[in-house]
Amino acid sequence: MCTIIVRHQMDDWCSTIVASNRDEFYDRPASAPQVLRAKPRVVGGRDEREGGTWFGLTREGLFVGLTNQRSFGARDDSLRSRGALVVEALSQGSLEGVERYLRRIDPAAYNEFNLIFGDGDRVCAAYARRDAREVELEPLGAGVHVLCNDRLGSPEFPKADVARARVLALVPDGWARLRPHLEEILADGSLPDAAQVPPVPPGAPFDQEVARHLQAICVTTPVYGTVSSTIAAVSPGRIEQYWYADGPPSETTFVDVADLIRSAG
Repeated sequence: MCTIIVRHQMDDWCSTIVASNRDEFYDRPASAPQVLRAKPRVVGGRDEREGGTWFGLTREGLFVGLTNQRSFGARDDSLRSRGALVVEALSQGSLEGVERYLRRIDPAAYNEFNLIFGDGDRVCAAYARRDAREVELEPLGAGVHVLCNDRLGSPEFPKADVARARVLALVPDGWARLRPHLEEILADGSLPDAAQVPPVPPGAPFDQEVARHLQAICVTTPVYGTVSSTIAAVSPGRIEQYWYADGPPSETTFVDVADLIRSAG
């Protein structure tokens, strides 16, 4: 139940800020940000089970973030890797290239997913559904956008409204003052009232109380939860900031990993 928050065209010192939590089963192996492709230089965390990434950037400020579309059924392991698709999208080198790439893919070849991507100038969302003929693209304007495991604005994820309101309330400020607030928001493990949580359908793999825990921004359950966090800031043509917490942000210190993307190596 990942959460990706995008704050676009609200700060003078950069164009777009991305703050995101990756939620996953604790036993799924993953590595901290590294170079995933040399030309063009693509950097992101690596899913060690299937390869690919859930969030990555290029040196020129292009970013792509992935959330799986929530399903109460089993995933189809015979389909193509969604994380590998993120690396391929970033390798297109431009936002226009990502859009062209997504228009070419067959949504039925993947388990369903959502993307949010941008280049410091524009931001877009994308939705891939197996019963659709093509990926749906949605251009986004200035403001705060929060993508969980459904399309933007879905009533199924009240935590998106909480995150959006908190980030929208942050006054424009420099990085040194904004970053601690973003870290605090990502670390928020508070639970909504039970009445705010949409009911799970009969036969769901988890009960209503687990569904309530999944509505925290920082998720904690016995087997599944927030396993890492990323905060990045981009402007057209460059990366301004890139920080990573290799664990739940409620317990883990963010470290500066921008040298990975800025390095000429």
